[in-house]
Amino acid sequence: MIYLLIFIYCLNLFYISKKGLHKSSFIIHFFFISLIFIGPAVYYELGGLTYSHSFEWEDVFTFELYGVSVFTCSLVFAYFLAHKRKGLFNRYFVNYNSRNLNITFLYFFFWYLLVILYLLFYYKHIPIVRFILTGSLPERLDQSDSVKLFYTFSSFFMVFIPSGYFFFVRYLKTNLLKFGLLILVVFILTSGGHKGLVTFFAIFAIFFSGFKLNLKYISIGLFALAGLLTIYVLSKGRDFNKETFLYLLESPPRRFFVTQGSAFITRISMDRKGLYIGNVNDYQLVKRETFQAIYPGVNEKGAAPTIFLGDLHVRYGYVFTMFSYLLFLIFIFPFVKGLDNMKERRLYLWWNLFVFFLLLGNAELSYTSALRCLLALGNLAFILMIPTLRLPKNET
Repeated sequence: MIYLLIFIYCLNLFYISKKGLHKSSFIIHFFFISLIFIGPAVYYELGGLTYSHSFEWEDVFTFELYGVSVFTCSLVFAYFLAHKRKGLFNRYFVNYNSRNLNITFLYFFFWYLLVILYLLFYYKHIPIVRFILTGSLPERLDQSDSVKLFYTFSSFFMVFIPSGYFFFVRYLKTNLLKFGLLILVVFILTSGGHKGLVTFFAIFAIFFSGFKLNLKYISIGLFALAGLLTIYVLSKGRDFNKETFLYLLESPPRRFFVTQGSAFITRISMDRKGLYIGNVNDYQLVKRETFQAIYPGVNEKGAAPTIFLGDLHVRYGYVFTMFSYLLFLIFIFPFVKGLDNMKERRLYLWWNLFVFFLLLGNAELSYTSALRCLLALGNLAFILMIPTLRLPKNET
């Protein structure tokens, strides 16, 4: 099955390159499904063993079957994307302009002010502040009950702060102001002690911004990578030595390219063996028991996130899961096509689609994740509607 998977995947790459779809916003979703299905399949076929105690080879085969099915659907999606001129909401995207720019500015300013006030109120609990003051990292805020409403505000961090950054940076005049805003955004994104979001922020800024990679952007990428690796080492409580260097060469890439896909394979295995005890429609049960299967004996709160198809498989099986994926592709088509048809790439709009795909590729199937997805799409829709607002004119 691995050869068929690689063949279908290469067909996708060829078609995307031939039709110039690497410039399409669809490439964001293609990036995430590549992480989920290609990295783990190749890793385990080459003899990788990490997390393999939680499944068997027949489960890897089923996982690769899902990969073949998903990339077949993506190839069909790419065909329609290349040949259909517009989507359902095309006029909102095509007619978008800078009218009512001050409203957009005030809109993002409100979210920044709200988030900053929230962090100032709870500044003593922020992990990075605690680390500076005490030299030790406390548990992440999403795993702690010390800060109220953190899940709600972390959703604001995820959606509005990066989107606002890409809006504000268009109008800042000096590099010093741009750098200062970047530092503020990175601080907010890491304030809860979670490294993943700032990592994906850097990935989006470097690889999906439309910039040509030159020495400047390569330097920014290397600087960001060095900072993230430093935070990663500190969060693991390690000293800097030869062993740590080898650990850095192996652990972060494995976690990035293998972990989410292996959580899907574990779900397949546990479902096949009937190991889930209780109601599988309870997302807390699925993520908790999957985490314990992957990390046996670890007495910590944790999750084993994967693409939303993993939880669907546990509940309904292969046929319904793939039917749901087809409906998902139909649903996202108007948004992808609309962004593609815009005169210029506006990153503060693209970010919302990026977060939407990120959540569906790295979060459990739950109403809380669904609300975050709706928040991202709502932010996109509201920004698109701002130029259409008819504001009252001042009478003289």
